[in-house]
Amino acid sequence: MDLPALFPGLSAFAKTATRLHPRRGEPDRSDSHVGGLLLWPAEEPWPTCEELHVVATETPVPPVPPLSTPSPELMAGLATMVPGFAGYTTTDAGSFLRGSTVQVQPGPLVPVAQLRAGDIPDVRCPPGTDMLQVLWCPNTHGEHSGPAIEVRWRQERSVVNVLPAAPPVTASEEHYLPRRCVVHPEQVVEFPDDEELPDDLGERVRAFEDSRQYGEESYSSVSRAPGWKVGGYPSWGVTGLIPMLCDGCHSPMDLLLTISSSEHRGAAWFPVEDAHVPESWGDPAWTVLTKPTGVTAGNEDGLRIFVCTACPEWPIRVR
Repeated sequence: MDLPALFPGLSAFAKTATRLHPRRGEPDRSDSHVGGLLLWPAEEPWPTCEELHVVATETPVPPVPPLSTPSPELMAGLATMVPGFAGYTTTDAGSFLRGSTVQVQPGPLVPVAQLRAGDIPDVRCPPGTDMLQVLWCPNTHGEHSGPAIEVRWRQERSVVNVLPAAPPVTASEEHYLPRRCVVHPEQVVEFPDDEELPDDLGERVRAFEDSRQYGEESYSSVSRAPGWKVGGYPSWGVTGLIPMLCDGCHSPMDLLLTISSSEHRGAAWFPVEDAHVPESWGDPAWTVLTKPTGVTAGNEDGLRIFVCTACPEWPIRVR
């Protein structure tokens, strides 16, 4: 679908992004990759998290008689028994009330991604650096309903004495532990969400969207790539446009990295190299292609890191 031809004036808003196409593998610590070892100076302290974590709990209780639709009174009564009540479940191990508490659980951050500017065309680094490293605390934090993220910018050749391995993971949630993946960078062209376009152009895009039939490719499905990517434009999903402004200088921030729960969204962006695997969520081969990193973030959608390049320290914000 040739979007600039369909919408004259749209080409002025074109922006490149680099899809990472992570695939399970054993990357070298000096490579660009997801998960795995980082090129980390031995003399530099490894970052830890001291923030409040949302910790899941399971409280054993006597079995509740099976009910197709539990009454509001029953659910209200169960909810008073544990903090952060999230439901009732019965397994082979017994019956439990699921809840959560908020507490400090100090622990080391885990490597999420390492991206070299020489490998990834759309990686932008502060002057004097050429490598982006992303780490996070692999727990849900109440402040932003996801992992706490830290970004390090590094000059690759300055790392002489390399830390052999990251500290062992302590408290964690499995879906925040990225599996080791090599990357296959592919630069693509993207266009913004219709809400980010001038009014007249946005109206034309929305009218086009309304004319599409179920299953047909549309502006929203073609204009922005799914999956892990560097740069480009964000997809806003059900929230609609949320202006991302720097807390310091109040300038608009750029999309630095998208960490996605899935690589797949419609046929338009599906890699031809994977076409031999039929779509089936029950097939492990399909799961490895569509969820290679094993990461689930943003309620099955994704997590986006924005950066302000106008401020000297290049601060970030996360959605």
